[in-house]
Amino acid sequence: MKLWFSYFGKTLLLLLVMLAAAYPFLKEDPVAEVHELAAWQMPSKLSALDSADQKKLLARMTYPERMPDLDPVPDFAAIKDTAKRKAAFFDYLQPFIDRENSRLQKLRQQLLVLQQQQAQGQAFSLEEFAFIYSLFDEFKVDATEADAEGLKQLLLRVDEIPDGLVLNQAAKESGWGSSRFAIEGFNFFGQWCFKEGCGFVPSKRTPGRYHEVAKFSDIAASVNAYFYNLNTFYVYDDLRAIRAQVRMEENAISAQKLALGLKRYSERGDQYVLEIQTMIASNSKLVDES
Repeated sequence: MKLWFSYFGKTLLLLLVMLAAAYPFLKEDPVAEVHELAAWQMPSKLSALDSADQKKLLARMTYPERMPDLDPVPDFAAIKDTAKRKAAFFDYLQPFIDRENSRLQKLRQQLLVLQQQQAQGQAFSLEEFAFIYSLFDEFKVDATEADAEGLKQLLLRVDEIPDGLVLNQAAKESGWGSSRFAIEGFNFFGQWCFKEGCGFVPSKRTPGRYHEVAKFSDIAASVNAYFYNLNTFYVYDDLRAIRAQVRMEENAISAQKLALGLKRYSERGDQYVLEIQTMIASNSKLVDES
């Protein structure tokens, strides 16, 4: 009897280890964290699955880090010491950047596992198909098949944006957190919206144009929208191509090199890129890219 229990215990332990290795993304209650996903991050193919696979899919898609405290925008202008003001500004944004990148890392790692699985001739489960097609929808990938090309296109978009780029763009676009759009609407990246009442009407808006400067409910929503913009909008195809090339050659993403893909972020084009690159260099000691 003791031998049987010993054998059973070892077998159960082995099964648990195998399950953890196969599904490192599983959590105790993934449904409880779904509310932290933006509308466009909700898995679109959830209804195609049974309840068990729905939990697996939700666990794949949710953030691995919980939401940081949603504090109001600090009065950065009141910090007279320039170095301290910059450090405070970066410290305020950093947890939300980390959170977005941690989810991208989580999604990307799963895609790499599925890519390897496919290369070995292993068929995808229904839940794995649902995961891939949900990411097609979230990241606006124009693919109809979960084949090698479809996964390749996903991996171009499901990837990190380096801290140095995000932080310095935020500083540039918000005047180090002093702009009205940042203070009143958490808009740190100069993002526009195109529905009446969605934000602030620019005082110098050209007649005939109808864009507004977007207003966000909190800092997390602002950072989330920025990441979504750079990883999905077609005008940043070059940025994503640069990122893929740099990752392949160096296995790390350089903020300086990725800035070259921002020519269409501003009407100033190359001059804007140069300004961002200059800021990245001058503030490099404040950014931990490790």
